[in-house]
Amino acid sequence: MTKEELIVKQQLEIENYKEIFKSNKEIIDSLYMDFYAIGRPLNDNILNFNREQLIWCWNVDKKIEAITTIEDSENFD
Repeated sequence: MTKEELIVKQQLEIENYKEIFKSNKEIIDSLYMDFYAIGRPLNDNILNFNREQLIWCWNVDKKIEAITTIEDSENFD
């Protein structure tokens, strides 16, 4: 593989990763809304979750919050 072919291959992979990160960010944002939108369990508990279920939701939310992508840490278009 020539140097130019390798650069092209790497750039194509980078562009693919950017699309994956963009899609992941949309999913993460959606998950945040599932936990914080009006009527969700961590907001006003209209689903009537018990204490253990609320703790589980809180823990899941914290795991989602811990997810970082390159887009979050660097400014990719």
